[in-house]
Amino acid sequence: GMVLLVPKNLLFQCLSMTVDQSGRYVIVSGLLNNCKLTMALLYTPNIDDPQMLWGFLLQLAHFPMPWVVGGDFNCSLDPIMDGLSSVSADFTRSAETVLEGLVDYALVDVWRHGHPTSKEYSFHSQVHNMFSRIDLMLMSSSLLHRVESCSYLPRSISDHSPLSLTMDFLEIQPPDRRWWLNLRLLICEESMAMIENRIDEHLESVAHRKKSQAQLLELKLNLRQAETEDYKNHNVESRERVAKICHELNMLSTSKAENALLRTKSRYYARGDKVRKLLAWQLQKEESERRIQEISTSDSTPSREPGVINETFASYYSTL
Repeated sequence: GMVLLVPKNLLFQCLSMTVDQSGRYVIVSGLLNNCKLTMALLYTPNIDDPQMLWGFLLQLAHFPMPWVVGGDFNCSLDPIMDGLSSVSADFTRSAETVLEGLVDYALVDVWRHGHPTSKEYSFHSQVHNMFSRIDLMLMSSSLLHRVESCSYLPRSISDHSPLSLTMDFLEIQPPDRRWWLNLRLLICEESMAMIENRIDEHLESVAHRKKSQAQLLELKLNLRQAETEDYKNHNVESRERVAKICHELNMLSTSKAENALLRTKSRYYARGDKVRKLLAWQLQKEESERRIQEISTSDSTPSREPGVINETFASYYSTL
């Protein structure tokens, strides 16, 4: 199945969505801080199945543009540039379908657009002993000016390389996370002792986190170098080095995940099933119900922009 996650602090309003019953794709359309955007994730079968891709594109055509589509397409769009094998690779019907979709819907292969002459691979088949770039990120050409970077990350947990895409949306404002210290806590000795303990725990946690991040970064760099050597040498020694570094990276990532789960359970025990949590839910529900999603300006133009909504209210009350 496919999962599309949106951060809680991101202003995103889902307007419509569709999910494939077989778990092959999910399409979500909405407003990303009042900017229309359709996001889709796709996982095609590892057989040459152009009908499945055409069905996906026809479903996607019901959603407004611009589009951002990512996933495992299980086909190389260019057997020469996107593949490395001892035998010649054939041009599949699925690849033809994707290329036709790029032309018909004005889509762009983002990574290839930024790396027109580079060779990099996102998947290594142990059975066929071949490398291929089958994990793609496609988007409407109208969004290309927003792309800051697009790169493949080392294959650490999965047998596929994650594909990272960074885009610049100037309309998105950073969340306001102001915090104030209750000065009355400094009067109580118990509160002072608790604050000191929390500060010591925080500093120790920060030091441990920085050390882990440094180790993780070093392992990822080593893995990227080992994968590049494996592309060139294509021998047993290079593959063993990649497997060894992957194992070390998996062990460190597993330890990091275990600590995060332990911390989550501890936080739930300390702040979990209590009255204040129920009250917070009720307040959050009331706040969401009272929130004004859209307003008509003085010229009868509807607007969802938070700044415009605030200015319209300020202008109205200033005339009273």
